[in-house]
Amino acid sequence: MTETPENLWLAELWLEHRDRLVRLIATRMPPVLLRRMSPDDVAQETYLACGRRMKYLQEHGDVPVFVKLRKLALQTITDMERKHLGAGKRDAMKESFLAESDNDVSVNALSRFASSLVGPRTHLERMELLEQTRNAMRELSDTDREILELRHFEDLSNAECAAALGIDVKAASIRYIRALKRMKELIGNISL
Repeated sequence: MTETPENLWLAELWLEHRDRLVRLIATRMPPVLLRRMSPDDVAQETYLACGRRMKYLQEHGDVPVFVKLRKLALQTITDMERKHLGAGKRDAMKESFLAESDNDVSVNALSRFASSLVGPRTHLERMELLEQTRNAMRELSDTDREILELRHFEDLSNAECAAALGIDVKAASIRYIRALKRMKELIGNISL
């Protein structure tokens, strides 16, 4: 297979963003899919999808390329979920899973976010804060939760969040600050 300039461009782009995409995939994968495949498997499928959608990745220069990669990764997760849940083989919904274990990527992301809210604490205080943060995230509106997840779980910049949400950069900043204030109100008197 001959390496074309497009293939080389995609390979370089993938190397630059791969770790971030794997973290995104691991955070966004539903537990039922995690039982069947790893985030690296989905990342590999995403890379193949990128190869098929090269024109999409190269057009619209005003949209950050990571936002485009993120969109393809989320679409791949959806495709993999459909494929595995509709496989007609063993029932994925009946498979056992240790919910919210230390290996659960979403709990780890939530833990990192909770830790960023305060200074060092004892293990018990951290566990209590994690539970408060989990409960507060459940109580937030979908828009507030989404902007916090984009900024803290997926490590998107403000400009990338704006592009992913299809809103102005200033609107993304306002939404983020408002979500942090609501989070603070829900958790209590913690300095953000």
